[in-house]
Amino acid sequence: MRNQSRLIFRSIFRVKVSNPKNGALIGYVGDVSEFGFKLLSDTAIEPGTRMNLRLRMRLAENELLQLEVDASCKWSGVNDKTGYFEAGFILEQPSAEFTSMVEKLRIMRGELDDE
Repeated sequence: MRNQSRLIFRSIFRVKVSNPKNGALIGYVGDVSEFGFKLLSDTAIEPGTRMNLRLRMRLAENELLQLEVDASCKWSGVNDKTGYFEAGFILEQPSAEFTSMVEKLRIMRGELDDE
């Protein structure tokens, strides 16, 4: 059961996921939380696979957010409606940059909790 809420993107092209070694596009983030994300891709990823990934997103006209994360695939499957492969990734180690990205997204959407 999830302990955190997830931000779901209406446009799947919001956050690009690529291979940091060669820049090859792997897919796009479908949703995100402070601890992981759902990757939408044209290719299947085997559960248990550990990957170093680069996430890139434009926050504003002159603001580009780019960070690298080490993550493990926990589940994968095909979405029959979209035809995309979907894979759930969890961060290997907490990342202040990743958490900051999620917080910025929550603020942009007005979804930041006042606790």
